Amino acid sequence: MFIRNTAFIVPIFLTIITILYLHEYNTTTFIQITSYFPHLRSLIIEIYAAILKLFGKGLKSSVPGKGILFTEEELNKYSKLENGLYLAILGKVYDVGNGEKYYGSEGGYHYFTGRDASRAFVTGDFTESGLTDDVTGLAPQELLSLEQWTQFYQKEYKYKGKLIGRYYNPNGQPTPYNREIRKLIREAKNNKEESNKEKLLYPPCNAEWSQESGSRVWCSTMSGGIQRDWIGVPRQLYEPGSKSFRCACINESQLNGLKKGNMKEYPDCNPKATSCWVYPEE
Repeated sequence: MFIRNTAFIVPIFLTIITILYLHEYNTTTFIQITSYFPHLRSLIIEIYAAILKLFGKGLKSSVPGKGILFTEEELNKYSKLENGLYLAILGKVYDVGNGEKYYGSEGGYHYFTGRDASRAFVTGDFTESGLTDDVTGLAPQELLSLEQWTQFYQKEYKYKGKLIGRYYNPNGQPTPYNREIRKLIREAKNNKEESNKEKLLYPPCNAEWSQESGSRVWCSTMSGGIQRDWIGVPRQLYEPGSKSFRCACINESQLNGLKKGNMKEYPDCNPKATSCWVYPEE
């Protein structure tokens, strides 16, 4: 059903996008229309880029305040030292020529040049299929790691412009895909901040294991690497709806607090003890 619908819709989009181009409509208006067809967004962006190329408009251009707009073919030229060494991450292009040691033909990061291989920055998959700009499906922590890479390039290398395609349309404006990824990164940042607050309130326990004695968890004023003026008692702390738990040091004043229903005492351990032995479940 989807295939038949797609086969019917695409020719209509091709006609509309050509009319929009010929009448010089703002591309963003059309891209916004595709938000009603999320499975076609990337396809339509690629079709528009192809039409630009067909009409001889797919050439590198400079837009005030936005830098240079690159097509994939143009960016690919910058994988050789004689032309310059550029790479893109999340659609933004940087000149990494100063890092020839790393990005030159003999460097360990050469495979990043001349393309946008955003996904590989966090997956370590340097096969052709892995060197892609599609980052859908990455875990929140991986998206945060990718964001750290973008900050690194902003700080260390010269910004050159944007890559037309998945992240930016031919006018240099963010695509719906770009906005969705930025939204996911913001959510990951907010979740991390909440997680950090949680760990400050309920710091992780210290833990050790030996073949002779087994496992032990305990609390101190520095357990979990979090300095504080109280010690706390070890508890199994469950996330709502989860069957797994982590060992957390709970301030005695919080034992009957908001997390009371998510706490469980360690078996055979004094509820007021700051150290508990952990025995395997029978």
